[in-house]
Amino acid sequence: MRVLFSSTWGVGHVFPMVPLARAFIAAGHQVLWVTHEPARPVVQAAGIDVQAAGLSAEQVHAVVGRMRDLTAPLPPAERAGVAFRVMFGAWATPPMLAALLPIARGWGPDLLIHEPAELAAPLVAALLGVPCVTHSWGPAIPAEILRAAAHELTGLWAAHDRAVPQFAGLFQAGYLDLCPPAVQYIPIDHIGQRIPLRPVPYGGEETGPAIQDLAPADGRPLIYITLGTVFTDTTLLQGAVDAAAAVGARVVATVGPHADPALISRPSNAVEVHRWVSQASLFAHAALVVSHAGSGTFLGALSAGLPQLCLPQAADQFRNATAAVRSGAGLALTPDQVTPDALDRAIQGLLRDTTYRAAATRVATEIAAMPDPSTVVTTLVDRIR
Repeated sequence: MRVLFSSTWGVGHVFPMVPLARAFIAAGHQVLWVTHEPARPVVQAAGIDVQAAGLSAEQVHAVVGRMRDLTAPLPPAERAGVAFRVMFGAWATPPMLAALLPIARGWGPDLLIHEPAELAAPLVAALLGVPCVTHSWGPAIPAEILRAAAHELTGLWAAHDRAVPQFAGLFQAGYLDLCPPAVQYIPIDHIGQRIPLRPVPYGGEETGPAIQDLAPADGRPLIYITLGTVFTDTTLLQGAVDAAAAVGARVVATVGPHADPALISRPSNAVEVHRWVSQASLFAHAALVVSHAGSGTFLGALSAGLPQLCLPQAADQFRNATAAVRSGAGLALTPDQVTPDALDRAIQGLLRDTTYRAAATRVATEIAAMPDPSTVVTTLVDRIR
């Protein structure tokens, strides 16, 4: 079977789909991935055939800058809906469609799999008469955000003599849901056919620096701190590092690809700061994760049964932070709530109160029971054939 994957450019949108693509390849199917140029080397490094389409690296940089300017006056929690509707709907979809449609026609897929922000795939699938499955990256996107994106795409669908579906064509042949029910806090009636898929940690092919003595004999808790790869605020990161060090913890922090680790001071010799580390290696030994609540880190920490302090900055991070709090597995501080005292109290509370870890363990058990990628491959193949 031929399976065509498509995605936007962010690693937070790409990485969650890699395990399923690899599972298709391992089962003997042909896989082609189409994405915007900045994500092409990321997919290629995963060993998956890939073609660039849509926006160049320079264009993505410009689009992201325009979106930041557009949403800057809005409260942080409201920016994600506008970004989804305008950046992914109005700005990114037309150039992706212009390239994805001829690629798909020439390659002849039996199935399209796309992530929710890549909104050209549903129209391509409709034009080719091919089933299209939506692959999540975390908790479901609210129906009102999808309706707004669909409105932006009315003209694009009409240009192909089609009426845009109310959710921009998502969920046509199913929804691969990485989110366990315990943290799916909004109604998902708009999704239709949900296909559970266990999230498998994937953070790229780089091994990252060697982190020594992950399980130190002195019993100090290990706290992992990251604000992701896009919205890293070094002032906020420094505050989190200081608060974690103040409780006597071993601290490993990452600044992402666009910041310099040297900008973060080390309050003690128990603090390490890197651009990037392998999260999976840290999760096995960590006591607590402090993060931006990006979906990959958010679900990875839950899969490992780790409590987390969420410091959401943008995008879907506010929804993920809310999900963590409602599940009992974590705490959250929005940008206007972050102070040194608030960070200190949250970190100390998460380390001392065992109910957070107990809740995270329950979520981890739920995740472990979800079907793995190879099982979902069989499910999808049986449906298509």
